[in-house]
Amino acid sequence: MNDNSSHISISILEEGDLKTLVTWAEDEKTMLQWCGPVFDYPLTVEQLSVYFAETQKPAPGRIIHKAVDTNGNIAGMCELGAIDRRNGIASLCRIFTGKNYRGKGIAELMISEMINYAFGELDLRRLELNVYTFNLPAIKCYEKLGFKQEGLKRKITQYNNEYWDGYFYSLLKEEWKI
Repeated sequence: MNDNSSHISISILEEGDLKTLVTWAEDEKTMLQWCGPVFDYPLTVEQLSVYFAETQKPAPGRIIHKAVDTNGNIAGMCELGAIDRRNGIASLCRIFTGKNYRGKGIAELMISEMINYAFGELDLRRLELNVYTFNLPAIKCYEKLGFKQEGLKRKITQYNNEYWDGYFYSLLKEEWKI
């Protein structure tokens, strides 16, 4: 990890943080890369509030963490979604760093923390994620952390007149190097 990530703390995303996340969706393509086809562009606090409400339930189906810099600014976010406690599976998704924080190892730090949380605190056995095939920095990060590619999902997202393919990755608890 980059030295810059050592000045970052990880904590639970709060509802008051949503207004910051809206500013990260600077255009439709960026929002689609970050969120997939979950939200409509332009992204609004109202859309995020409805989505965020799931995190407030007992045994929520999604848990969202944020990375915060030493000045208290949100540097990134990472979600553990589709949590299936019965089968011990969840999806790592909506991993994103603010524009000024990219390339500094923050995503790797957030993902590592989320993996530890999923396998340690929640005692899950499997994590899954999807990544667009052109997102090479993300793919490199996931593979560095031990995720294994399981397959290719063709033409899963449409942006204007193009279709994006995605890889499907997983990490098993016994494969995670603490």
